[in-house]
Amino acid sequence: MSQKDFISHLLTECDVMIRYASGQGKTIPSYMPNTVYQLQRKQDVIESEGSTLDGGLGFYEHELSELTKCHKELSLLVCPAKPLTLAIMDRESTSVGWIRFLGPVKLVRHMSVLAVFFLLSIIGLSISPEVNQRTINEGLFNSEGKTLLLNQLFLLCCAGLGATFACLHKSRNYIKECNYDPKYDSTYWSMVIMGFMAGLIIAELIPTTDLAHNNASISDFHKPLAALLGGFAADVIYSVLNRLVDVLNQLLGSSDQKTKEKVKSALTQADLAEQLHQQNKELKESISLTQDTNRQLLSMIAEELTLPIDKKQALMQQVEGTKTSVATNVNKRKSMMSNEHETA
Repeated sequence: MSQKDFISHLLTECDVMIRYASGQGKTIPSYMPNTVYQLQRKQDVIESEGSTLDGGLGFYEHELSELTKCHKELSLLVCPAKPLTLAIMDRESTSVGWIRFLGPVKLVRHMSVLAVFFLLSIIGLSISPEVNQRTINEGLFNSEGKTLLLNQLFLLCCAGLGATFACLHKSRNYIKECNYDPKYDSTYWSMVIMGFMAGLIIAELIPTTDLAHNNASISDFHKPLAALLGGFAADVIYSVLNRLVDVLNQLLGSSDQKTKEKVKSALTQADLAEQLHQQNKELKESISLTQDTNRQLLSMIAEELTLPIDKKQALMQQVEGTKTSVATNVNKRKSMMSNEHETA
């Protein structure tokens, strides 16, 4: 979008929002319409005469700042309505066509026409003698030829009617609040396609005969009803199928999961045994070191009688420090082994 088109777009949206807000009885600051309409007249003069300012588009920087400020404040004033939606509805309101009476939104007009088509198709197909209570419930594998084709078209029309009904109901609230966004049009059409598939799946591929037999009131027309509900609630059918896939994955993957748990448990026990072996080895080395220290102490005590008093005191302090260090080391090793055994 060029700068010129962007300015024109802002002016159009501001004009539509001013008319919408005034129509809703909202208070509009006087400077907003004055600013917008002055800039609109200036744009008309520029487009007619082709004049520009300093090689630009004819608008000063402060004028563009005022325009963006008015657009922001008007957007807050008309909330929850959106400026784009108001502009689209204003533009479509001037369009000419035989389906103009269905509203200013193109998507709603197309969906309404499609719903009427499905409704008339259901009526037209039901006129055929080959579409009746018996043939409609025969299914894909008990019917053939033209009879099968007409009955499947009848079910698809039921599913399409339910899908278009759901789309029209969903878009109704957005149209009412004037915050409809055309970028989501593709999602509505995808809902219709999903409705076709869901209606046919639940009517023909999912065994609903047992459910219908338990209720005499729907036993004759359970397939058309299932197709209609499937088209209307395609998301529900998707959730059901997705849940079935999850259940199958859990059933098929249970043995693999048990094997993985056993392998993990075996690895944990092997690691624990290795740690205990290493700690026993270190404890034995500590005991051996203690024995060597004791021998040295005995030899030092044997020489104690020949040493002076001050050297005897220093020797006794050294002996006490060695005993304390060895005892602390042994207690620490025993505590670690006890904790490991409790964990195992």
